[in-house]
Amino acid sequence: MANNCTVARAGLSEEKEPAPAAWEPVQLDRLPTAVLPISSLVLTESPRQGGESVDHVEMLAESDAQLPPIVVHGQSMRVIDGMHRIRAAALRGNEKIEARIYHGTEDDAFVLGVQLNIAHGLPLTKADRTAAAVRIMASHPRWSNRMIATATGLSAGTVGKVRRRSTVQSGQSTTRVGRDGRKRPLDGTVGRVRASELLIEKPTASIRAIALVYADMFRFTLLGELHRRSRWHAGERPSGP
Repeated sequence: MANNCTVARAGLSEEKEPAPAAWEPVQLDRLPTAVLPISSLVLTESPRQGGESVDHVEMLAESDAQLPPIVVHGQSMRVIDGMHRIRAAALRGNEKIEARIYHGTEDDAFVLGVQLNIAHGLPLTKADRTAAAVRIMASHPRWSNRMIATATGLSAGTVGKVRRRSTVQSGQSTTRVGRDGRKRPLDGTVGRVRASELLIEKPTASIRAIALVYADMFRFTLLGELHRRSRWHAGERPSGP
């Protein structure tokens, strides 16, 4: 309550644009299940660039074990995870297969498919995961490198290199969303300049009050901004770090 009062007295109330929600892992055992005709499924947009492994399909088909449910996008009937199992079931002569139904966007369905394919079964190659990262950069342009790394099984450093080489960077937002769902600016210079201007406009406002209101816009520490305040009064223009 005290913090809210401080902000109100400083006259710094401002509506903040809500940040997109962080990616939440899908719990497969909570998805509804159904037995679907194999002929009704859409077998496209797999993260496997080279298609399915014939050897892996034959191994699954020859096994006596029951095939685990595949995962299907409910709106489009596109297979998210389980291409090898579908082909193995068909090789066994089955016309239907058990599936878990995921309801979400097509872009999120692709992310889920990548995550599932790096978590079990025949692993995706590095080339597959790199191509998936490029696609996710385009479909989720505000996701941070770490967030995409978590989805693709690559390191954040590798994702950063891929991002720099990729053409999807053009026209991208000036903020990215981290794994915690919070927006963070790619360049903190603008935020530091604006914060210093606010301190001049509202000299009675505390650093903490400004930080509370603009936490998602500016990246600065309490001590760092106090130092910048003194530089501003001395006539220095804030610049990059």
